[in-house]
Amino acid sequence: MIEDQDQVTRQRMEKLVDLQGKKILEIGCGQGRITSMLIRNTDRIVAIDPDQRQIARARNDLSGVDFRVGTGQDLQFEDNSFDLVLFSLSLHHQESTTALKEAERVVWQQGRVLVLEPALDGEIQTLSSLFVDESPALIYARQAIKGCPLCVEDTEVFYTEWVFEDLEDLYSYHFEYYNQEFDPKTARRIDEFLGEKVDSRPLILKDKLIIYSLKPKT
Repeated sequence: MIEDQDQVTRQRMEKLVDLQGKKILEIGCGQGRITSMLIRNTDRIVAIDPDQRQIARARNDLSGVDFRVGTGQDLQFEDNSFDLVLFSLSLHHQESTTALKEAERVVWQQGRVLVLEPALDGEIQTLSSLFVDESPALIYARQAIKGCPLCVEDTEVFYTEWVFEDLEDLYSYHFEYYNQEFDPKTARRIDEFLGEKVDSRPLILKDKLIIYSLKPKT
């Protein structure tokens, strides 16, 4: 599977903020997919994730990044430490209100907080809900953004592509990602969701994302 090979995500971030020469904190870096898009022209990147295995893999794959085990709910950094804080599809995976308060604390007054979240009605999110329904967490994260101690400066919806070799590749990725054994019933539900795309080679799905640009209140 290839995800966002055209780096549309980076392009959208650069549209909202200037990444060049910035000190960046990425929250929820996982294996470093989005981290790899940030390395060019940045001053320093600290990337955290609560999963030690993901951090170990990211360290092995990428150099020039300060990878650490950690969570957005309890940032081990001093106040006003970063020019930019980025939640990489991770705000809804933690207590969103607390995490945004922590982000507001560690970003400097002229800095920005970017929150990248999946849209509820995107193809990838709809497919993922066949395994785990994240709708309540995503809705809560949106509410937390509206009520957080940061001002919403801009919001943008955009699409990226997930490219699978075929249906088997899609099955393999999702059952492994969700740490589940192959289940024929779930597979049939996937087939029904895909409809005419089910026999496509490659099989391309659209990921619908929302990016929020937040700034400290003056």
